[in-house]
Amino acid sequence: MGMAASPPLVGGPAPTFNLEAVDGQTVNMSDLKGRLVVLNFWATWCVPCIKEMPEFQKAHESLHPKVKIIGINLAESKEKVGEYIRDKGLSFSILLDAYGNVSQEYRVVNLPVTFFITPDGIIREKVFGGGVTRKMIEAKINQLH
Repeated sequence: MGMAASPPLVGGPAPTFNLEAVDGQTVNMSDLKGRLVVLNFWATWCVPCIKEMPEFQKAHESLHPKVKIIGINLAESKEKVGEYIRDKGLSFSILLDAYGNVSQEYRVVNLPVTFFITPDGIIREKVFGGGVTRKMIEAKINQLH
């Protein structure tokens, strides 16, 4: 597997991707240019990730359609992730990084990690290790405007 020349750094361009959503649609990062994007890498077995999910849902409800919130699940089955989404009532985009390729491009080592990406495709902030709340997301989005 090839590695990107440099890790995605705050202030640098967000790596592009093309991933399948749980609902079967394909989402391409380049299609999101022109929108603020909050990108969260997570898994159903990750306790801090599970604690953040309701916060991402609340942020999605308060910021949609101005901001696109996307969860990228790391290497779990479509069935398992779909069941989790239904159980938790999540309505924001959940994509499947089946082989961990996108996580690798974003240099995700530990979960969760959240990236705040401006409409021009630049990573403006990266938050490691959980604790993301709706209020934090809203505050960061307001700073980026």
